[in-house]
Amino acid sequence: MANLAMAQAVMEHAEAYYDDGWYVVAECWDAWAIEEELDRQEQLTGAPFQLEVSAIAHFAKLLPWRPPQ
Repeated sequence: MANLAMAQAVMEHAEAYYDDGWYVVAECWDAWAIEEELDRQEQLTGAPFQLEVSAIAHFAKLLPWRPPQ
């Protein structure tokens, strides 16, 4: 189940990888909005986020894709 600690892990990842497209999350989201999105996704799919890496992966899917340089 998503929680604030999981949302904070997503924020920390976004800040660490800011130049790799994660600036979208770092600039436009806060921890509470991330937690709400994770809760919304859990309700939609019926599958809880159990690991921080799965929460980060969910947000990675929301980022605009850029080809490797």
